[in-house]
Amino acid sequence: MDTSPSLSDTLTAAVECKDLAAIIAALAKRGSGAFAVGADPGTAKVPDILLAAKLIRAYVTRPAERFKWVKQFLTQEDANGHQLGLVLLSEAYDQKPKSVLQLLQRHVVSDNWVVREYAGVCAGRILDRHFAEVYPVMLAWSKHASENVRRAVVIAAMEAAKANHAKRGAKLLKLLDPLMRDESRYVRVNLGPFAISLALLKNYPDLTLKWLRKHARSKNEFARWNVAMVWSAFGGRKYAEQGLELLHDLAADERRFVWRAVASATAKLGKARPEVVKPIVKQWRADPVRRQVAEVVNRYL
Repeated sequence: MDTSPSLSDTLTAAVECKDLAAIIAALAKRGSGAFAVGADPGTAKVPDILLAAKLIRAYVTRPAERFKWVKQFLTQEDANGHQLGLVLLSEAYDQKPKSVLQLLQRHVVSDNWVVREYAGVCAGRILDRHFAEVYPVMLAWSKHASENVRRAVVIAAMEAAKANHAKRGAKLLKLLDPLMRDESRYVRVNLGPFAISLALLKNYPDLTLKWLRKHARSKNEFARWNVAMVWSAFGGRKYAEQGLELLHDLAADERRFVWRAVASATAKLGKARPEVVKPIVKQWRADPVRRQVAEVVNRYL
């Protein structure tokens, strides 16, 4: 019979002893180690990180002391500590706004993709809770030289959109304006088919559809790719008719980068909403300008 202490017991003992190294070590043991994938060095799973954060909140109640813990987690080397620190970081913004944003920016450019995920979500929580104050910071970040910083803005906008504050929609879309033309693949795959489709379109449909029509009229291939790929994800299904109007125009783009995105999005939308998509694709097959798109789509429908 296994008599080893549970993770909860181990973490509780470490927190009560204020042993930050022991907390990180306990989390590291839960990581994937040698079986890690990609840039993941074996980080603990989300429930484990959240458990540690919950225990710290319960035992370290003084904001100043908790910020010291957070700073130590974020300035040591182990990625598990970085994840844990980022879960708690947004709660320290009121006490140390400048320091919090500096620590956040340090970790949105982490070499570890898991840490970057946590940092993006943390940026979203801070933007949501301190919108007026942090919005100008996110605007500056949207033009940053680092694709990791720009991508963090995408995730932050998505997280802030989930709160569904009626007056924020236009500003969140304005925040994403320069990123629609971003050439970075890392930014792009998180924008059209992810943040816009799953959050902005869901919570601000009228504003977002109007905004997407504007970008569909752009000659920029990256903006047009992003518009098309909104309908490759779940969020576009509810607005299939409106999406097909945009996809119809984009399907005439002779650039392979754009029309292949249209084909991919139309095929995925067609599997979910065949009654809407199939008649339009049939029309495309008779249109010399859009025939190549229709031929690709038909392979998957």
